[in-house]
Amino acid sequence: MIEGVAVSIRDLMKLYVETYSSVRDIELDDQLNPKPWFMPLISEDSKREAAHYFLLAAALSDFKLTGNPRNIRLLLSHLHTKLGGKLYTARNPSDLASELARFGQDIKNFDRLGVAKSEIAEVICSVNQFVHMKAGGDLIKYTTELASKGRKPKDLVEQLSYTVKRMNKQHKSKSWLYLRWMVRSYPDLAILPYSPKDLMVPLTTPSYRVFAALGLSDNENLPFELSVKNRPDSWWSNTAEFDADAERLTEFARSLFPDDPAIVDFPFFILGTWLEYSDLTPTSLQNSLGFFIKKHRELMQPLMRYLTVVYHYNRAGEAIVEPGAFTALERDVYDFLKRKQVVFSYEFMEFNLTQETGLTYKPDFLLPQFTNKGRKVLLEPHGVKTNMMQFLVKTSIFRRHFGKYFCLILIVPDDFVELIDRLDPMHRSHDFMWKQSNYKIQLENFQRT
Repeated sequence: MIEGVAVSIRDLMKLYVETYSSVRDIELDDQLNPKPWFMPLISEDSKREAAHYFLLAAALSDFKLTGNPRNIRLLLSHLHTKLGGKLYTARNPSDLASELARFGQDIKNFDRLGVAKSEIAEVICSVNQFVHMKAGGDLIKYTTELASKGRKPKDLVEQLSYTVKRMNKQHKSKSWLYLRWMVRSYPDLAILPYSPKDLMVPLTTPSYRVFAALGLSDNENLPFELSVKNRPDSWWSNTAEFDADAERLTEFARSLFPDDPAIVDFPFFILGTWLEYSDLTPTSLQNSLGFFIKKHRELMQPLMRYLTVVYHYNRAGEAIVEPGAFTALERDVYDFLKRKQVVFSYEFMEFNLTQETGLTYKPDFLLPQFTNKGRKVLLEPHGVKTNMMQFLVKTSIFRRHFGKYFCLILIVPDDFVELIDRLDPMHRSHDFMWKQSNYKIQLENFQRT
């Protein structure tokens, strides 16, 4: 047993991972749009394409490149739609430049790419170079040959680190992410011939939070360093230290799941994302694990899913339109947050609310750097009177399940306040309600306090 981890937390962690290990990764979920055009994998050609596509996705899995995981899927779908097979054959960054620029322009009303977006074309071309020059255009055949010679996943990781841009040094975790997708069975794809027992757990920022909360680090300052809002670029530069921590995290995972340590990866992503800006202590971790397990038992399904593309109802509450087509009030809030340089996520996840009806709730804006009594802050601009009672019931159920962790602030037109007070006199649907006429002042004051 890994020393320093209480038996109770180990047991909870094992149960939590077993409970959430069937949840599909954002990139693999074929229920989200845009759907990968080659899935489901029912032919050898589709499997070969998947092996190449997901290597591209793993290489781009970097917030400095693509901003967040859902942008990867949007980007690759855009490039394939516009360029077809050139997505896999381009080896000159200039071949991708115009479409990458167009994508960046199109997406800015919904999200944003990372600060290193200028390197995206080079990353894609370096992946294509590896697949064609090193793997002869067929990653499945190539890795099958490597495995027949006794080579392990770590050997492929080393090869990728030599060839693919931003998959070396502190970015090696991307290779282990790719191998988890390719090697493990459902909900992963199991199309490469390695054994799951030989996989490492990718050391990413979310999994590092879990690592710190478990007390596995020798660095007493790690929980504080991970909570710093703006870590310096040099923070990840000590690759020897992070390699050692990745080994230790994998050792912990292997103590729970000897034949499949990487089973913890996506459950740790969910948990580690949940723990952002939280106290990274065993007590906080134990409380979160208990909450996830309890709510899963109540709802008979995972608490939430992280979204790739979300659709948004127009102001009439009828037709569904593409992301970015905000109501006037949402657009006003969106522009204000941008102008004030407030960090936010827009419709970042969908929370399950009931077992019977499949009712879900997608908060509009998460402000991860704001807190209220230790809770993360959600802004919900709502300028639609149609179905107001149904909306208030939904947010009331959300608060009943998740109010311990989230503070929900409604922003509404001034003339809505009386209606909402009449429909919800106990204010179960919100923590605060701000009028459209003064929400900017309210937010400024909220930020200061």
